[in-house]
Amino acid sequence: MDLLCFHSSETLRKAIGQHLQELNIEFELYSLLPGNEMRKIINDKKAEIVIMEVTRERLNDFKEISSTVFSIPIIKSIDREIAINLEEIDADYILSDSISGFKEKFMKILIKNEKKLNEFLMKDKIFRNIIYGYGFSWGRTYIVNIEHRGEIIDLIPKFSSKIPIFIAMRENPRKFQGQKNSRVIWITDVIGKDRIKPHNLTILTDNIIKFLEKKQKKIVIMDCLEYLLLYNDFINVIRNVELINSYAMDNDSLVIIIVDNNSYTSKEYSLLKRYSMTWKGV
Repeated sequence: MDLLCFHSSETLRKAIGQHLQELNIEFELYSLLPGNEMRKIINDKKAEIVIMEVTRERLNDFKEISSTVFSIPIIKSIDREIAINLEEIDADYILSDSISGFKEKFMKILIKNEKKLNEFLMKDKIFRNIIYGYGFSWGRTYIVNIEHRGEIIDLIPKFSSKIPIFIAMRENPRKFQGQKNSRVIWITDVIGKDRIKPHNLTILTDNIIKFLEKKQKKIVIMDCLEYLLLYNDFINVIRNVELINSYAMDNDSLVIIIVDNNSYTSKEYSLLKRYSMTWKGV
């Protein structure tokens, strides 16, 4: 069993269950039970992670459970006594009134504790959702300002260990060539293997679409948009970006576009991010 959740609110349990189902995690939901009953269920089910409602009265139960299995507390509000106790055992909490962002918070906690949870995180079904912990979601396109480019570049080897990635770069991408699960295209006028000339926008788009069409969660990273605009008009580029965005949505994949937003007029930038989300960094 991947995970067990104990909470007194049926409504909140169902909300958490919906998120866990979307994360493809095997789970069971229970009402908040006496400590000994919860411990028995945890032992019988061999749960790897426990999510548990924590109040002042249930702090000792949580501490005991967390000493044997990785546990995440859900608290109703910031409480000094609870906060101090959780800090003592280095437990990151989730607020019950912010369950709408559960996937992101949950995966961030798992990533923060990857040394303890490495085996769990490396399961294919779990790893595919590691992107939530870095502020991304499947089926979306994200605009990343150039100031965060280094963060994206650093994430590529982490993501590509189990997730297929297509990278289109203006700079020579030799450090990514030959990397597992990655296809790297250099956008350049210099002829050669795995290179596409910047005026061949349709060829680049076709390559990305073929990559996305296989009905498997994938990541596309475009770090070449301003260079493409030197050889193609803005409307043509934005049409191709939106086509790629549509395929990403249809195939539950992720597109990351690195841009220098100072290179665009306010109207152009509005069009660029109209169907995209802005990524603020890790």
